Amino acid sequence: MARTKRVYKRLWNTVRQIIRANYELIATQSIRGVKGSRGIRASYYIVGDLLEPYLQEGKITREDYDWYISKQGYASYRDDIWPKLEQQEGLKRPEAKALGIVYDQGTEYPISHLINVWDQARGFIFVEKAGDAELIQELSDFGWTIVAGQGYPTRLMRQLLKQDTRDVMAMHDWDRDGLGIYRALGFTTRRTWHLDIDLGNRVIDIGLNKEDIEALDLPTRPGPKKYGGAPRAEISALHVLTRRWGIENPVLAYAVASLLVRGYRLSPTEKPKEDMARAHLQWALTEGIRGVVTKAVKAIMAENKIEGNAVTGTLNFDKEIKMPGLQKALETAGKNILKEINWRDEDSYHDEALHLTDDRIVERLRNAP
Repeated sequence: MARTKRVYKRLWNTVRQIIRANYELIATQSIRGVKGSRGIRASYYIVGDLLEPYLQEGKITREDYDWYISKQGYASYRDDIWPKLEQQEGLKRPEAKALGIVYDQGTEYPISHLINVWDQARGFIFVEKAGDAELIQELSDFGWTIVAGQGYPTRLMRQLLKQDTRDVMAMHDWDRDGLGIYRALGFTTRRTWHLDIDLGNRVIDIGLNKEDIEALDLPTRPGPKKYGGAPRAEISALHVLTRRWGIENPVLAYAVASLLVRGYRLSPTEKPKEDMARAHLQWALTEGIRGVVTKAVKAIMAENKIEGNAVTGTLNFDKEIKMPGLQKALETAGKNILKEINWRDEDSYHDEALHLTDDRIVERLRNAP
């Protein structure tokens, strides 16, 4: 490590300068209006994009740049440069996210929630990294439940998805492992052939591909030696579009564009209004009298002092409380509640979701060969 620092001192000094000058862009990102960490891998790609002019101007060498985009270079960036910046200059290090999560209607759940996914969700989007899943979580409000794991989908994920019938979109890096993730979801593998957990043609590939990478001019990195060092591009590479085009959340924009160019709707599915109205009434009327019940209990306890202690207090009570005029009053209140329901159809959700992407990405993906 000491030799690496000495040989590439100019490179890492330049990287530090870039981080100091562009910290907000590199290390932070707003998700649903809330500012948080962009993630260490995403920040690495933005710094790499900002390094290119230094290479063109001769301020760093090609050897410097090639080292930065190598696996060893990323390790130095993550484990050496950022810890020192944090310790010595107080710049908070971007963090990786926890693995194994589900986003359903905007809320984060553990993987076990897959058995209780919103029945109006149109389908699932599997993302190989939890950090990328967080970036596209807003799609879970528009009918697409987000699922993330640790690279390849686990057996449990596939078993739970197998119990469902809806489509599963596979969003992954452009490399051999990314294609393997898509295949692991859809097809029988050597290790799981006996479990019957392949999802077949329910799995649709919306991951990065060569055509999209060329259309968006995304940076690639050398792949592992075991794959011959073939070029690869991670989903995190999309973050360069923040600097180039000013897109706040390019991963979300790409995911939405990928669905659009394949003809998918960006909305939950519709269900009978009568079913939703009944559920709303049940909830609203029950909640509406909660305050009255609370006041009644308080008054009763004030008038009836109960002394002493007990281990349990058993009450066998299954009588309906009847009160003259109560049902009529609730019916009147319910009719007014019905008038306040704001109905939205699929078109309304789809049109709203279009603002999550960028026309430049959509156009380039559509025109990609």
